Amino acid sequence: MFQKRFDFFLKILIFALAALIIVFILPHSNKFGYEFQKGEPWKHKSLIAEFDFPVYKSDETVKKEKDSILKTAKPYFIYDNNVEKKVTEEFNKNFDKLFYANKNKINPENRKEFEKTAKKLKKDFTEKLKEIYETGIIESMPSGFKTDRIYVLKNNIADLKEYEDFLTLKEAYGILYDYFKEYKNKTSLPLPEINFYKYIRYNVIYDAALTQKAKERQIKNLSPVRGMIQAGERIIYEGQLINDDKYQILLSLKKEYLSEQSSYGDKFIVFAGQFIITGAVLAILFLHLFFYNRKIFDSNRKLLYFLSLSLLFIISSAIAAKSDTINVYYIPVTILPLITATFYKPRTAFLHHTVTIMLIGYIAANGFEYILIQFIAGFTAISGVSRLYRRSQILWTALLIFITYIIIYFALTVVREGKISDMDFSYTIWFAVSSFLVLMAYPLIYLFEKLFGFLSDVTLIELSDTNRPLLKLLAEKAPGSFQHTVQVANISEEAAREIGANALLVRAGALYHDIGKMNNPSFFTENQHGENPHDKIDPLKSVQIIKKHVDDGIKIAAKYGLPEEVADFIPTHHGTGKIMFFLHKYKEMHPDEEINEDLFCYHGILPYSKETAIVMIVDSVEAASRTLKEYTGETIDNLIEQIVHSKIAQNLLINADITFAEIDKVKKVLKTKLRNMYHTRVEYPKEDE
Repeated sequence: MFQKRFDFFLKILIFALAALIIVFILPHSNKFGYEFQKGEPWKHKSLIAEFDFPVYKSDETVKKEKDSILKTAKPYFIYDNNVEKKVTEEFNKNFDKLFYANKNKINPENRKEFEKTAKKLKKDFTEKLKEIYETGIIESMPSGFKTDRIYVLKNNIADLKEYEDFLTLKEAYGILYDYFKEYKNKTSLPLPEINFYKYIRYNVIYDAALTQKAKERQIKNLSPVRGMIQAGERIIYEGQLINDDKYQILLSLKKEYLSEQSSYGDKFIVFAGQFIITGAVLAILFLHLFFYNRKIFDSNRKLLYFLSLSLLFIISSAIAAKSDTINVYYIPVTILPLITATFYKPRTAFLHHTVTIMLIGYIAANGFEYILIQFIAGFTAISGVSRLYRRSQILWTALLIFITYIIIYFALTVVREGKISDMDFSYTIWFAVSSFLVLMAYPLIYLFEKLFGFLSDVTLIELSDTNRPLLKLLAEKAPGSFQHTVQVANISEEAAREIGANALLVRAGALYHDIGKMNNPSFFTENQHGENPHDKIDPLKSVQIIKKHVDDGIKIAAKYGLPEEVADFIPTHHGTGKIMFFLHKYKEMHPDEEINEDLFCYHGILPYSKETAIVMIVDSVEAASRTLKEYTGETIDNLIEQIVHSKIAQNLLINADITFAEIDKVKKVLKTKLRNMYHTRVEYPKEDE
């Protein structure tokens, strides 16, 4: 009792956690209740501003202004005072060395004049260097700048200068060279040769980091606003074309509207309200599974599938809704009912889809329109592929979904606008992309099948291939049993279709239900040719061998990795029924002994579904039909009635959700099939002689 309550509250906790995750995904601000597109008419009533709000510049305008700043930006250079000092000191030091090296080469009578001239040259040349460096020797203009003006930072003050006001290395060298040449022309004395390049260095140096900071500062100072709209001012008329200006005003209103709640609203109240709404929607799914699908409800793994798939599409839609480039209609939400319908009934899949789109509708700009379109498209998806057998079905379903999208959107546009010309054809692209993405359903089905341990129709079809290794092994080791399973599969599949059960599951389960007979094939009548080994052993021993084929079958199924749903047909096809032949034989051999009949019962599990119940009935009838001495309609009918009555009398079908009306339909299929198999015909009365 405690465990049941714990499991129930655990499931509530799982749904509550899912609701919390969804609430965190939802926008926590006021919802802008208008949908609009540039170049289209305003589809709502005339809009009047309820409060003052700024009109923001468009992204394109802001980008142009930024680009303009970058294009017209001026580079920053730094004036380095230390270069002049170092160069003049170096020149004076080197000049003295040159002077004394050449002094002794001068005639004694000219030395005084040489010394006087050299000192003047040193002084004048030093002054010339200072003059050049005061003007500035500038580095080359960096690439990417289309300007002749620059900023030069000197003594922490940036001045705007012309680039041409400064000297290049070549120009500085030319000045020094001409100056020295003029000096040499004024005297006949041999002046020392000077390497002018040694004293020419950049002292106005480009600073990339400072230039970048200046650009960033200018961009940061850009105003994002281009104007204001006053409260009470008409923003747009109903039916007015949304041009660039109106579009930007509407975007600004939307931005201001969405930010208002985060600034002034009570976030906790909004959060609580969203949690209640989300919880109420998820409660629809919770209660449906609790009352009508307990097998799903009782499995946490299956509940996680339903919630995780919904979350996947809700999160994707939330991302799309926040994006400026991805529309929420791009998200192929109709994949959800396709996947769920592959594993469960269409009704459950449709409810799963409905709950999911209701929550996405809160995110979408026009929630009602979104829910209506996706509601009908989801129904189309499920109707188009009630059971998925072939890949081509997905293709046709995607096409049907696209057509549905177009028709419903066309109808909504006509009802809302009253004319076709106002139809927004961009929706066609969104619907086409979404419908194309539906093709992803096929690989996603395989993915979810493996992740959650489900069983798809495609897998059942693959398992029903008689060329699979396990079935080929059964055919090789126990050919009679193999033929028996094929007959049971054919009849069971037809019976399943007749009562609306899963025909593919029934067929697969029937094909594998007797695989345990491979270990001792000769002990089963369908594999015997003449001698019966049971004649030489005690009935109790025979019973043990017969019962063992169930245990062996379970082990073989596990070894070959058969899905649980298919492997369950092994212990359920006999259930806990009695092995009547050997029970009667033992009674005949021991008439006075009190017999424990439990020793003659299978220790399997009772059928728990329509599918397992069908295979139990058909298996017993098909096997027993081989023992009939005469095949007439009457003998076949009596055999079927007798066996079915026996199953009901032993309460072997008590756990299966199969009705008496459905059992009658199964019997009818059996009678028809067995008559066809054994070619029974009407017995005509003899003619009077």
